[in-house]
Amino acid sequence: MDGTTASCARSSSPEWARHAIWYQIMLDRFRSGSQQNNPPQIRPWTSDWFTPSPWEQAISDNFYDFVFGRLYGGDLDGLIEKLPYLEDLGINAIYLNPVFAARTHHKYDATNYVHIDKYFGLNGNDDELMAREDLLDPSTWRWTDSDKRFLDFLNAAHERHFRVIIDGVFNHVGTHHPAYQDLIQNGQASRFADWFDVHSWDPLQVHGWAGFSELPAFRKSDRGLVSATAHEHIFHITRRWMDPDNDGDPADGIDGWRLDVPSEIPMPFWAEWRDLVKSINPDAYLTGEIWTRADAWLDGNHFDAVMNYEFARSAVDWIINRASKASASQIDERLRTLREAYGWDVSLVQQNLLDSHDTARIVSMARNPDRDYEHGHRAQNDPTYDNGKPEPSEYRRVRLAVALQMTYIGAPMVYYGDEAGMWGGDDPTNRKPMIWEDLYPYESPNENFVMVEHRDFYRAAIHLRRAHAALRTGGYETLLINDDDDVWVYRRWNDNEQLIVALNASTERRTFTLSLPEGMPTHYRTVLGKHGDVSTEDGQLTLSVPHVAGVVLLGT
Repeated sequence: MDGTTASCARSSSPEWARHAIWYQIMLDRFRSGSQQNNPPQIRPWTSDWFTPSPWEQAISDNFYDFVFGRLYGGDLDGLIEKLPYLEDLGINAIYLNPVFAARTHHKYDATNYVHIDKYFGLNGNDDELMAREDLLDPSTWRWTDSDKRFLDFLNAAHERHFRVIIDGVFNHVGTHHPAYQDLIQNGQASRFADWFDVHSWDPLQVHGWAGFSELPAFRKSDRGLVSATAHEHIFHITRRWMDPDNDGDPADGIDGWRLDVPSEIPMPFWAEWRDLVKSINPDAYLTGEIWTRADAWLDGNHFDAVMNYEFARSAVDWIINRASKASASQIDERLRTLREAYGWDVSLVQQNLLDSHDTARIVSMARNPDRDYEHGHRAQNDPTYDNGKPEPSEYRRVRLAVALQMTYIGAPMVYYGDEAGMWGGDDPTNRKPMIWEDLYPYESPNENFVMVEHRDFYRAAIHLRRAHAALRTGGYETLLINDDDDVWVYRRWNDNEQLIVALNASTERRTFTLSLPEGMPTHYRTVLGKHGDVSTEDGQLTLSVPHVAGVVLLGT
């Protein structure tokens, strides 16, 4: 049994992160609010995903030869416009995929960490100012119109009590980054010659992240980055976005960072970087993209949290998979082991996601079950993959996973559009533009589809978590597991409230009786889920839960 008194001395994560409900946004695909900053050859927002534009057709007849180069024009104005939508959904924390200047839609190929991408901002004086700056001299850096628009967004988000973190991609850059361009021009005489892992000078060959030559990676030592100037540059960038006016008050800056592929930079770098971050803002939140058990990264010297793919895999293995599904007791044990490895306080702030920009959407996993979570969902590699619109039964499985996500230990994270019912296999189709009802009709009839019932369930589950502190920071105890019936029941509690969460992953209604621990209320009402018949007598609670559904009870 886990209790609210459990502690972890090594944790120094911010208190607010325990109460966060995250929403991940890929900005180019979320909402276009301004036409003034649109990139050239912009795709119409409501166009059919699988139908090429004329300039794409000229590239190739193969969809996967051109789809990765698309831009849709999502921007900061659109995000500001939709903050009330996120507020209504119950979101209070935003994670933005990279927003720094870059050439792609995803921005993991930075051309400059100093500035926000001009197509996200105002596209005004950006290029003019950047041309006059020295990358190695922060005193020459200025604030472009797009940078200022990002600060406007931060102010608008903070006024509505959102926390905001952004992606730090400090392992590699794009080939149009000025440091790399200088390397091309000046070779070994370049001021940036020691920034990159050069295999050959003539012709120039540089190690690229994951083998991609368009993503030249920084050169590493056993302590971090080889180059002292690259190291200092990243530290200056960190200060710039955490305290933009450099007045010692970080209130006008970002609230933390998500770190891309951090395991590719030796850990001593991150320990030093964490010290810098916490010196600027002790309340900042640091989360890393770690796909496996992350004990070493959560020791208080590196990150506060990770994107909790171990939680995601567990949810998918039990609820989504069919032939290879895990049992409820196996998942309960896997998650217990993870809690004990991380410690209670650390577990409370993990980003508990179901999917992300790097996976298939969760409902497409339900349509294509029994595949490897990370690698088995790319339609371009497997013609048997079904990228079609999911069935109601598959959405039902997702809602059960959301019931787990919103009642379990750790901070839930929603990938943009999941709440609207968006589907798609792993990159690229998981990154379609957000479906907005005010933009109807879409060219594809299938996409005039925002699922109100589905979105309403997300909203109800999120607001339930926000309404009950016991779901965010309270104790945890497994009350019942029945593998034959595929049922898992646990309680969350604090001194003021007791909640029972009953999850039924079977395809039949299940009725069961459990003994209530001493001190628990004897009367309950349903606060999430439908048709959860409940009765109590002599310390025994009898509950009936529909098939593939979750019910949450509140003691009264």
